Order: sequence, then structure tokens, then C-alpha cells
Amino acid sequence: MTTQASFSSAAIHVIGQYNDAGKTLVGAYRAGVHRLLGGAAARSAEFLGSRQIPLVSEQVKANLIGAQEKINGFLANRLDIDTGRIVSAMDRVAAGTASGIETVAGRVARVESPIVGSVVKTLNALNQPIANVSVQIAEKVAAGAKQIEVRMSGTEEAKPVRTVKAKAAAAKKPVRRSTTARKAA
Repeated sequence: MTTQASFSSAAIHVIGQYNDAGKTLVGAYRAGVHRLLGGAAARSAEFLGSRQIPLVSEQVKANLIGAQEKINGFLANRLDIDTGRIVSAMDRVAAGTASGIETVAGRVARVESPIVGSVVKTLNALNQPIANVSVQIAEKVAAGAKQIEVRMSGTEEAKPVRTVKAKAAAAKKPVRRSTTARKAA
């Protein structure tokens, strides 16, 4: 049953790719929020440090900046904890799904009936092209997620986004049917 093995390995590969893409997107989200928090803290510290605000002493400004840093630290820590839990849950789901596929593939491989074997072989032959396309799509999704992560982290210069222009669909005129055609039917 080599076709069964290739079909199940394709399914497991797709699960792995989508799991990696999901974790990459979670990492991109984490990096984006960290950048947002850091930028907000820098802007507020710059604003408070560069302005003379009436009735606000330097000590009050320092306290406000310290409070902002504490809040940002709390939010960043909470973000890391929550996204870590999300990644852990995604890994558990992917591992459980892959284990289920392996279990089913192992049980199907143990069936020695020639009729069942030929049915499984035929189903695999019909579904293998779909599995191959699914693998290619999953790899594209994972690559796209990595590009998003790079853009969100700000570590590498972002490449321009390619846009695809779609043609506008031509407006269809409503079809009018005569009452004689309806009566004849």
C-alpha cells in the first residue's frame, strides 16, 4: 500500500505546513504588537520629555513615563503568555490530527482483503492529485505567512506587494420570458 502511505504522508505534510503557517502568523502578530507597544512608549516619552506642560513637574513626567513602561511591560508579558498558549494549542491539535491519520493509514494497510485493497487503491489514485495540489497550496500559504512575519517584524525591508487587477464582470441583462412560454411548459 505505497499509495496509502504517500496519501497519508501528503495529508500529514499539509497539516504540518498549516500548523507552521499558523504559528508564523501568531509570531507576526506578536512582533507587530511588540513594535506597536515600543513605538507608543517611545512617542509618549518623547512627547513628555520635549514639552513644557504647565503644572506638570519633571518628577510627574518621570512617573508617567515609568507607568507607561510598566503598562507596556505587563501587556508585552501578557501577549507572550497568551500567544505561547495559542501556539501550544495549535501544536496539540496538529499532533492529534497527524496521529489520527497515521492510525487510520496503519489500520487500512493491515486489511488484507483483495476487494478492500483494490477499493482503497482506486480511491487513492483518484485523490492523489488533489493531495498533491493541497501540498502545494499549503506550502504557498506557509511561505506567505513567513513573508507576513518578515513585514511585521520590521527586520528586513519589505518587498512591494504585488497586486492583481481583476476585470469587472459585465452586467447581465435580465432575461424576460413570455407568458406563453410559461403556459406551454
